[in-house]
Amino acid sequence: MSRPSLDVLQAAQRFLAKKAEDLESRDIKSAPIYLNEVVRCLSDDTEPSRKAMRRVAAGGLPDLLARPNGANLLVRFIEVLVSFGSRTLYKALLLGYLRIGHDDSKITEVLRLTLINGKRSLPTRWAERIDRFGLLDKPVAMKLAQIAMSSSSDRPLQVFEEAGLKRGILLGGGFASQAFEHICNNLADGHDERNVEKFLSFFPSEFTDISDERVQLTKNALPQVARALLRPYIQADPTEDERASILDVLIRLYRDPRLRPMEWANVDQDLVGVMCRWLTSESFEMLMEVLNSSNQSLQWRTRENFWRNFIERDFVREAWIAFGPDAYKQAQKLIKSGQLRSRGAFGILENSQIQGHHSVLIMRIGDLTISEWTHDGKVRFYRSRNSAKPDFYKLRYDPEVLRRDSKADHFKVHLGAWQYDVAEYIYQITGLKVR
Repeated sequence: MSRPSLDVLQAAQRFLAKKAEDLESRDIKSAPIYLNEVVRCLSDDTEPSRKAMRRVAAGGLPDLLARPNGANLLVRFIEVLVSFGSRTLYKALLLGYLRIGHDDSKITEVLRLTLINGKRSLPTRWAERIDRFGLLDKPVAMKLAQIAMSSSSDRPLQVFEEAGLKRGILLGGGFASQAFEHICNNLADGHDERNVEKFLSFFPSEFTDISDERVQLTKNALPQVARALLRPYIQADPTEDERASILDVLIRLYRDPRLRPMEWANVDQDLVGVMCRWLTSESFEMLMEVLNSSNQSLQWRTRENFWRNFIERDFVREAWIAFGPDAYKQAQKLIKSGQLRSRGAFGILENSQIQGHHSVLIMRIGDLTISEWTHDGKVRFYRSRNSAKPDFYKLRYDPEVLRRDSKADHFKVHLGAWQYDVAEYIYQITGLKVR
């Protein structure tokens, strides 16, 4: 019999590793029938089957804890498991430890110490992972987080896989989540281009792609992710490219906080404020890109220069666009072709007659809501107490309603020294002055 080549041996190794992972994936799934057997035997002071012990150790510890007197059941369960002295059971317990949440409770500490004491009973590859990635170290998962972000690989998730956290349930488990949170906390202290790029590799293209295991790790981590990506910019701003990359991930996966405020309810409001500040600027730039792409910007140029002064001084707290039907189609076309940088959403003008490229920019400056038209039209001002003021973030607007002068507190035609008059009115109402 000829000696197999290195390629053949490596292929066999990959095959066996895949089979082992499939078995682990099966074991960490909840199985009520085995949980019931274990609970019954522990309560009767009899010995459960090894299969039931293995399945509960790997995939049923949270369910065991949830039972009445769960903490005592778990302590007894560990005592029985240790008495077996089985490598298979110790490995199952390690998988269970990696799966459950790690909140420094006494229960997780008991599991950790049990596994440390039984480390020699673990399979060799898992014992090596424990040493290399600090799977049983404290602070929990800190070493794995540090190795993942300091590795030469552009894909830190590869380090998670090497640590044994590749399967979906484990990658979405407590240990991996703790490591990801450490990474988020570290990134929140400051960005450099390489670390941000590596961090963004943790995210799937869409959360709907359940075949992408990164969904398990990141889908429910918005508060941590927002802190990592936005906290360094509470008082400053990134480059345009960095901002575009961050907005792309946050809006694509976690949606626009202006349109889905409840989904961002658990995010620190200072961080939501950073998003809204960026999206205000994005709305303004989106309007310019659409107008420029359709040769409709000439009449808007003077107004652009005027309002840009307020945008750049951060006087505009909110901004939203409603495009005319032709401009709306142009915006959709630019998004589809990848030419439109902005990820912000926008509305459409419909129901009553309007020229196709006429659009409106709605802004909030202090106590004022302001509607400004791109073509023929007036700039209109509404005080906060005015119930007729335009709402932000609607997807559809009736232009006839927006153009009712009788509903506005003040309005101005774009003739003569209109810039001076508008700036002076804003100053009188808000105290904000562009010098």
